[in-house]
Amino acid sequence: MGLSIVILAAGEGRRMKTDKPKPLVNLADLPLVQYPLNTAKALKPERIVLVTGYKKDEVKKYVLENNAGDFIFCEQKERLGTGHAVKQAAPYLPDTGKTLVLYADVPLISTASLNKLIKSAQRKKISILTSKITKPKGYGRIIRDEKMNPTNIREEADASTQEKTINEIFTGIMIADNEFLKNGLKGLVRNNKAGEYYLTDLVEYASKRKLPIGSTEAKELEVFGANNKKELEGLYNAMVALNIDAAKKKGTFFKDTSTCYVEGVLKVGKDVSIGNNVTIKGNVVLGNDVSIGSNVVLSNTKIGSNSTIKEFCSIEDSKIAENVEVGPFARLRNGAVLDSSAKIGNFVEVKKSRIGQNTKANHHAYIGDADIGKKSNIGAGTITCNYDGENKHKTKIGDSVFIGSNSSLVAPLKVGKKSYVAAGSVVTSDVPAGSLAFGRAKQKNKSNWKKK
Repeated sequence: MGLSIVILAAGEGRRMKTDKPKPLVNLADLPLVQYPLNTAKALKPERIVLVTGYKKDEVKKYVLENNAGDFIFCEQKERLGTGHAVKQAAPYLPDTGKTLVLYADVPLISTASLNKLIKSAQRKKISILTSKITKPKGYGRIIRDEKMNPTNIREEADASTQEKTINEIFTGIMIADNEFLKNGLKGLVRNNKAGEYYLTDLVEYASKRKLPIGSTEAKELEVFGANNKKELEGLYNAMVALNIDAAKKKGTFFKDTSTCYVEGVLKVGKDVSIGNNVTIKGNVVLGNDVSIGSNVVLSNTKIGSNSTIKEFCSIEDSKIAENVEVGPFARLRNGAVLDSSAKIGNFVEVKKSRIGQNTKANHHAYIGDADIGKKSNIGAGTITCNYDGENKHKTKIGDSVFIGSNSSLVAPLKVGKKSYVAAGSVVTSDVPAGSLAFGRAKQKNKSNWKKK
């Protein structure tokens, strides 16, 4: 089956009180539209069509600059309902295959739920995604026959008092046979209180022709949308709850879920423990028996088995091997790589550097643009002076090197294996293997000195 995906991203979002188009309003660190884009790409469709409208050029620019692949863009010049929006995409859809409809402002729907929906559409012209929610007001209600087959979707404005008691709602997400979809869109009319073309009318269109209609149900938290900043806060909380729940099902222990914020994609091994007040962003992978202390921020980071991240650490865009210890109060960023059994201690910053196996930097150091070998020791107060005011330069330190406290290593620089740098040195020239380097003023003591 050839699959096409249409993402409706034409909203203005006036109630958001923002200058941005609604699809570019941020949920955590990503615009709303990025979430259905990620989900759509995971389904590997033949084509993705985005229906844009308000500030369409801004939406198009964002999508193209931040996403690989080919996309088709079309415009909904007038906002006349969801049916009208999908109608703008119809000319770009093939005559055969099926089309899945997603929404920029319904970002939390999972690939698992969508795969179930796609499966439910086998040998059916249309299948809809529903959900049973605690507060159905504002949503279209699912009308079913005596055999519990869906026959209609009644929008809130058109629903009777009895129909408004139904708590099973239409999420807006559906999949339809392309030929059926194109013919059904042509037949949509605006005979409703809102004066819009409803995509939901396709269900009644199928029902009147006695065509079987498929359906599958998603979790309530997956189908939340947002029309204002208060609802956006609720959407954020729903996202965090779904992500934490998924990690807990894998066996992760959270010390206090009410203070943990899993905003991104978290993959976990067995026996992972996470302290309180931890934020996880982007793509994070935690191996078996990883321990994350409290007040930690992790972003786009992979941490190997049996490693420990102590309290108050910030780690982004980094790769940490097994049996590593980091922190407390450490910062890793911009491609930091820690090999197995390395140790980064308190108030140490590592930027765009590799720290070799069993190498230690225990206290108050800055390691930037450096490559450090195995079994070396970086003393307290050491810095790699990597910036000359215009360009960044590399520091290379070999295996089994001892760097004394309060040393400044002025790059570009190579320090050979099994060499020593004396405490307090400013090193500006390469250090041969097995050497002792010292570069500091000679100490002088003045006898019988008295303070004036």
